[in-house]
Amino acid sequence: MNNKRIHDAIHNHIGEGRVFSKEEENELLTKIENNQTLRPKRRWFPELLGWGLAGAAILLVLGIIGSQTGILPFSADRQPERLDTSLLKESVSESTGPDGLSDEQREEIESRQPKLYNADSVEDALNALPFQLTLPENLPFEAEFILEGINDWHFESNSDGKDISVDFRATNGVEVIFVEAFDFDKEFIGQGNQSLEQVELKKGVSGELNIGEDGGTMKFENKEGINISIYISNSEKYNTGNVLIDLADQMIE
Repeated sequence: MNNKRIHDAIHNHIGEGRVFSKEEENELLTKIENNQTLRPKRRWFPELLGWGLAGAAILLVLGIIGSQTGILPFSADRQPERLDTSLLKESVSESTGPDGLSDEQREEIESRQPKLYNADSVEDALNALPFQLTLPENLPFEAEFILEGINDWHFESNSDGKDISVDFRATNGVEVIFVEAFDFDKEFIGQGNQSLEQVELKKGVSGELNIGEDGGTMKFENKEGINISIYISNSEKYNTGNVLIDLADQMIE
């Protein structure tokens, strides 16, 4: 190897343009002549950084696609765009209507009935809903909520995969609480002689309190537009109205 090639190798390849002292040049020249040239250090950090940015970009694209299609949630806390039936079990409805109906009449009646689903757990039921719902945790008696059922009101006009209602129940065998939530307009049927009172709930949400002989009901619409109804049976151990207000406040995020 001639002096010029050795000099270029030292200053451009190994040293990458760095100026060496005479002692360093002599040491490197000896290593080159003995075929013991040190391999240049790899720049791992820029390469790792590049791969990391590429991976993050791929995950971002997948997240956006999933959020638009409903296949993948963009974040762990986001509810599905439509009812997630993969977490549920469809209940087979029994024959509807009185005896003597024709097949056409029976099909017409059945077409107006919602699809009923159940779940293995309350958590699965809540995660399957196309809207966020928080159940109250502090109840006036010892009990836990169970799922009564999820209804998919699959009428022909339902083109958005919503129109979902869900019912939960908590009871200790004597006292009972029912919670119903739905994402569409629904008319309530009054129960007996009830007194109506407008109340203000947490975060400025307006509620409608009905106290009757057998119990009380609180109805309100949360900030996300979900209609919620809470029923509780009367008890001498607590004030029905105050308990309903507290239960409603627990459901408002």
